[in-house]
Amino acid sequence: STVNSRRQEKRMPNQLLQSIMASVNGQPAWLSLCGTLAQFSAIVVFLAPIPTIQKVKLTRSVGDLPLLPYSSMIANTFVWVVYGSLLSESKIWFPNAIGLVLGVYYSNGFRKHCPKNSSNLPGTISQHTHALFLIITMTSLIVVSLKRPLAIFLVGLEGVGFCVCLFASPLAALKAVIATRSSKSIPLPFTLASFFNCFLWSVVGYVELHDFMVFVPNALGFVFSLAQLMVKAKFGDGAGRPVTGVSMLPV
Repeated sequence: STVNSRRQEKRMPNQLLQSIMASVNGQPAWLSLCGTLAQFSAIVVFLAPIPTIQKVKLTRSVGDLPLLPYSSMIANTFVWVVYGSLLSESKIWFPNAIGLVLGVYYSNGFRKHCPKNSSNLPGTISQHTHALFLIITMTSLIVVSLKRPLAIFLVGLEGVGFCVCLFASPLAALKAVIATRSSKSIPLPFTLASFFNCFLWSVVGYVELHDFMVFVPNALGFVFSLAQLMVKAKFGDGAGRPVTGVSMLPV
C-alpha cells in the first residue's frame, strides 16, 4: 500500500498538468481561456471612455478633449466587425460590435456638447463625419465588389493600419513626458488594460487563429503599452517642470 501511495503521489503532478492542458473543443484549455479573456479585455478597453463622456455630459463642455479617439473607435471597430464577419470568427466581430455601439454613443455624447465651429478635434465635426462615411463606404465596396479572399486581405490590412495608429498615438506625448519629467498625461488604468488586451490578442492571433492581421498590430500594441508603462514607472505623476515649445497631446 505504501508503494501504491507513492505512485499516486508521483502521478498527481502529471494529472494536474494534463488537466491544465486538457483540450476544449480541440484546443488546450489555457488557449480557450486566453480567447475568452481577450474578448473580455477588449470590451473593458472599449468601456474605458465612459467616465470621460459622463463628465462631458455633466459639465456640458468637452473642454480641450479631442473627438478623434471616438471617431477612430467607430472606424476601427467597424472594419474589424467586417473582417471578423468575413472570416465567420465571432471572437473578432463580437467584441468589436460592442465597441462599435459604444463608439457611436461616445461620439454622439461628445458632439452634443462640442461647439459647432471647433476646429481642434483635430479638424472639424464635419470632417470627422465625412472621413467616417468614406471609410465605411470604401470598406463596404471592397466586400461587395471583390472576391472573398481578396476582400478579407484588404479589409485586414485596413484594420492593421487603424490598430497601429491607435496603439501608437499615445507615444506622441512621450516627448513632452520626458521633457517635463512627469507622466501625468499617461492614464495608468487604460494603459494597463491596453497592455493585457494586446498581450492576450497577440497570443490568440498567433497560436489559435494563426492570423497575421490579428497578431502583428496587437504585438506592436503590446510593445507600445510596455513603453508607456516603463516611462510611467520612471517618471511617476510628479509635478514635473515647465517646458516651452512642447505640446502636451491628449492621451
